[in-house]
Amino acid sequence: MKPFKTWPRWARYLAGTAAGILVLAAAIAVDYHTGTASPGQKTELAQQFEREARSWLDHPRDVSEFEQALQQGRVQAVGVDGQRVFVTTRGGERYSTRLLSAQEGLPARLEALSREHGFALTPIDVDERSTTARLADSASQVIQRLAGLLTVAVMALLAVYLVRQTQGAGGKAQLAEKPDTRFDDVIGAAEAKAALQQVTAFMRQPDKYLALGARPPRGVLLEGPPGTGKTLLARALAGECGANFIAVDGSYFSSMFYGAGIGKVRELFATARKHAPCIVFIDEFDGIGRRAAGSKVAAGQSEENRIINKLLVEMDGFSPSDNVVVVGATNHVGNVDEALKRPGRFDLVARVGLPNVNDRHALFRLCLSRVKAASGIDVEALARSSASLSHADITNVVNRATVLAAEADSPAVTQEHLHRALETHQLGGEVSSVKAMFTPEARHRIAIHESGHAIVAHVLAAGTVERVTIEPRGHALGVTFVTRPNEVPLYGEQELQARLGMMLAGREAELMTFGNTTSGASDDLKRASELAIEMVSSMGFSSEFGLLSLQGVPERLVGPHIQDKVLAEARALLERAQARCREALHQHRDALHRLTEALLRDETVSGVALRALLPQPQAQALPHAPALRVAMDGAASRSL
Repeated sequence: MKPFKTWPRWARYLAGTAAGILVLAAAIAVDYHTGTASPGQKTELAQQFEREARSWLDHPRDVSEFEQALQQGRVQAVGVDGQRVFVTTRGGERYSTRLLSAQEGLPARLEALSREHGFALTPIDVDERSTTARLADSASQVIQRLAGLLTVAVMALLAVYLVRQTQGAGGKAQLAEKPDTRFDDVIGAAEAKAALQQVTAFMRQPDKYLALGARPPRGVLLEGPPGTGKTLLARALAGECGANFIAVDGSYFSSMFYGAGIGKVRELFATARKHAPCIVFIDEFDGIGRRAAGSKVAAGQSEENRIINKLLVEMDGFSPSDNVVVVGATNHVGNVDEALKRPGRFDLVARVGLPNVNDRHALFRLCLSRVKAASGIDVEALARSSASLSHADITNVVNRATVLAAEADSPAVTQEHLHRALETHQLGGEVSSVKAMFTPEARHRIAIHESGHAIVAHVLAAGTVERVTIEPRGHALGVTFVTRPNEVPLYGEQELQARLGMMLAGREAELMTFGNTTSGASDDLKRASELAIEMVSSMGFSSEFGLLSLQGVPERLVGPHIQDKVLAEARALLERAQARCREALHQHRDALHRLTEALLRDETVSGVALRALLPQPQAQALPHAPALRVAMDGAASRSL
């Protein structure tokens, strides 16, 4: 016979229901038979009265007739059930009557009359109900008893639950298996890994450090943007140390009961000490790490303060031999109480930053190795185009590309699928419905605009043009993706001027082709103006202010005359950039129109096809900052 767990779900439900019905029927049967007295304890006459009770009950008489029959000596047998009396006459007649309750009346004289007139007298126990009614009453009593027992059981379970919650045992921390993750399994986070080496060395050989009087690290705070692998890094730390691992989050300490959070802190650290060496990982640490202050503190805030105080006490209570380290992860390190960050508690704050271009290259390779990817994918271009993406973002992009490939019935994930997934992530959505409203004139203008950005960016060596598209996404009606070979945050004057020219190129291409422009260039002008003002006022590229940075000048000293000079010099920068932009467009007018025709035909141009359409640049590319994309927007406010 198959085990019960292997049965189909419907069969298990049916078997459980049948078992419940059988148990209920058995309980009713027991109650039914319990209410019936045992025949062995009664006389044969009493049994006859009870067995054939209906033949007496169906013939009720007045009590006066019964008393008259007694006086005349016509009574042969009498059965008494309280006030009810069954009477059998010497002539074989059967009837029943109900005696009056007078203390000195007939009920009190029946025994004496029985001896005097010689009739049989016996006590009986008669149930007037039918068999169906008796079964119904038994079922009702059984259900009432079960309801009472169920109520008691629920109350008992509720009491146990409340006690456990109050004592902090409602969400007991679970000890995970020892992680087999290592630092080599974590891509990027070089700064955080270096900072965690001290913890690793101490937990591997604590005696070596204790012998010299070194104080063990008690806490590490991992701080960084979401999706950068802080949890994986904590697991890798435990794996490197060969330590046990306990993972909770900030909400673990929350409870509907006042004081329960303190019990959870106590239970968590007791478990950690019991399984030392141990890494206690608390995700979303800022959820419990901010102390409320002021004279009016709400009850919930008071509980949070008590939890923080208990956490401080537990960490201060670590002995050098406990070998327990608390790792907290937060996206908002400023929300963590200063008392937690002082030496002796969270001794180390390790920053986990976004991956650089080399890290993104490795992440794309890792993620693509897990899916069915086509050969020849340009991972370098993907890494350059994905600046500011986290580990989780890149994983999501590859997964989205895989979904696109499946929807298109493609045998493998291609470069186009990956670029489309990347565009969707960076621009905030799929292709906009605005595309259906494009007229041929609007498509031509957008194609000219984006081609202008691409040509000037390439000619002035503002970066590597990776991809140009006139498919609208989000607020952008078209996008030109321009990346840089590296992400060193150093900007030269020539590089910034090239960027100014690239931003103005879309508008200038429209003017050169149509003789007029549109509001689609408004965001280009906004960004170019911001950059020009920054170059003049704070970056030191000003002939008017020299070494003076206006960011260091008090606002009260920056009068209208200073502002006028800043704006005038910034405008001069923009005009010089405009002149270079116009020159590049006029020199490469043929390349502009070839790229425009390709965009009108294919809507998106990238890779080898794009490089074949671009002219030769005038200068070599300079060291650059993160990737830039220039977008033509259909609204006044645009996201590039």
